[in-house]
Amino acid sequence: MKLSKFIYDHEFDIRDRLKAIVKEAKAAAEETGRRHKGKASFVRFSISGLARRQAKAVHDVGAAGLDVRTYKSAIHDGFDSLSRGPAKSAACVYERFRARLTMLAKIAPLFADGENVHTVALAKIRHRLPVGSLHHFRPTAALRMVKMIHRELRRRGIASKVFGVVEVSLIEEDGARLYEPHVHMIITGPTREELSAVVPGSPRYDSQIDTVYHAGGSGLYFTKFEAEERVGYEDRRGKQNRQRNRMQASKRAEWLAWYANRGMAELMILIGFQPRLMRQFMSADLRELVREFLGIRRREHG
Repeated sequence: MKLSKFIYDHEFDIRDRLKAIVKEAKAAAEETGRRHKGKASFVRFSISGLARRQAKAVHDVGAAGLDVRTYKSAIHDGFDSLSRGPAKSAACVYERFRARLTMLAKIAPLFADGENVHTVALAKIRHRLPVGSLHHFRPTAALRMVKMIHRELRRRGIASKVFGVVEVSLIEEDGARLYEPHVHMIITGPTREELSAVVPGSPRYDSQIDTVYHAGGSGLYFTKFEAEERVGYEDRRGKQNRQRNRMQASKRAEWLAWYANRGMAELMILIGFQPRLMRQFMSADLRELVREFLGIRRREHG
């Protein structure tokens, strides 16, 4: 059985399971007196939807005058291509789907136990780049930030394990549009106080630490891979917030081109785990991932 047919047969099961994770995360949040921001209705999965997004990305790249041929060589033309050739870039919707299932099926369960599990959002102010210069940023710069935290915890005698994702959003700062590379990570080991002591903050960094109430819900958020523009505004209470919008096509094309030059493993950070986990992001068998994600025990033919 072709991989595309296998995914088609389980399309609704995959969608229902993704939505169920949001509901589980919401229930877990309410138990701790918190509010889960995500909604099940926001979680979408469809084979035709992925194909449309892939085609739209190619169109945006071409409309911006970028090299369409090079971009198309960096993405798959469908699910069946995943099992035929080497892994493609992080711009590919099919690679991003495989990474999401790898996170949910393989990584999130490793953070499910224990009290000292937190998420950290971390951005270095100096990493921000004006529109037109995103190609200058290298994911290794984000990796160094995470290693710095892990190293400092170890120096203090605190063992930790980390999974992180490098992400790029567009922000508005003093009227200018800037790309802001940042890391979302989930870390187990240190208490919140111990983590707060080593996670850098203002004025050089922008950071936020939260207690994890559902590892799967965090993993779902980490692997959204959305071209977002976050615009600041002041709410009725005078508090500063950011509204999330979709990037305009021209800026999204630059964002896509940057992702097209990055393998998925370049954007994933695993520290404190066996190296084989990272290799799964490069070549995990999607058919087996789906089976594990859906809890299918009996091996199907094909």
